[in-house]
Amino acid sequence: MSLPLSVSLAPANAAGRSACEEGLKRARPQGAEALQDIAGVWRGADWHASQRSSTWPTGHAALDAELPGGGWPARGLTEVLQPAHCHAEWALLLPALAVQAGQAKAADQGQPCGRLATRKIVLVQPPYLPFAPSLQAAGIAPEQLCCVYKPPALPAHELAWACEQALHCRDVLAVLAWLPSLPASSLRRLHWAAASQGRPLWLWQELSVQQQSTPAALRLRLDKAPQTAQENALQIQILKRRGPTLELPIQLSLSQWAWAPILQAQASRRAAQSAEAALLMQGRVAQSLDSGVAASLHGAASV
Repeated sequence: MSLPLSVSLAPANAAGRSACEEGLKRARPQGAEALQDIAGVWRGADWHASQRSSTWPTGHAALDAELPGGGWPARGLTEVLQPAHCHAEWALLLPALAVQAGQAKAADQGQPCGRLATRKIVLVQPPYLPFAPSLQAAGIAPEQLCCVYKPPALPAHELAWACEQALHCRDVLAVLAWLPSLPASSLRRLHWAAASQGRPLWLWQELSVQQQSTPAALRLRLDKAPQTAQENALQIQILKRRGPTLELPIQLSLSQWAWAPILQAQASRRAAQSAEAALLMQGRVAQSLDSGVAASLHGAASV
């Protein structure tokens, strides 16, 4: 008569049970070490440090401390939700984009063949034209920007196609898109295009899509924090990340980094305008003197 399975697999005595437990203990560390060597395996306990090679530092220490890998996903979709009155795109992304644009420009200029065109930051349907002097003061040259607008007769979903084509272009550094609500299939295509091509895509949308699912690796919600006596801050809530849930929002100061490039660019522009006006006035004075001398000589000759 055969024994039950549970009985037949049990060790015959206490010594046998101890030998099995010791064998399992020796096997567990080896299995854990083997998992560490497998590329692409995400380990929840190491959510912050395991992705550093595929991130861009944001330039904000408080935000880097809460993002997986310590920065923006450099190979995938980041979805940012914000109300209509909050336009914090450049204030949030400018530090990271300026560093990456400067490195890309230096690398392109250092090519042996000498690339004529540097890699672009593509803006798809931005609500406002970027202020080029402030971006240039921060480190992004105007020729590094490419704006894509939708003609009135073109359907809105064609903007998603434009984003996908930009992500497949080798001369594109990053894509920023302001799109209406997209179906899940379009979001998956954009996320896959960004991940497969190794480029970041920031998708800016309204708060109405917060309850919808997203394939994005990172989803944030932005809002302006209540103004205090000292400074105005940007409030960031992390809605989705590869890691534990963040209960409290992050506060970023706007006074430290948002307005300095703009003020510097405005001051430089005013100085250039003043110098141009001074040269123009000097030219007019010189022209007036020359005319006066010519008139005097003409009068003397006629006498």
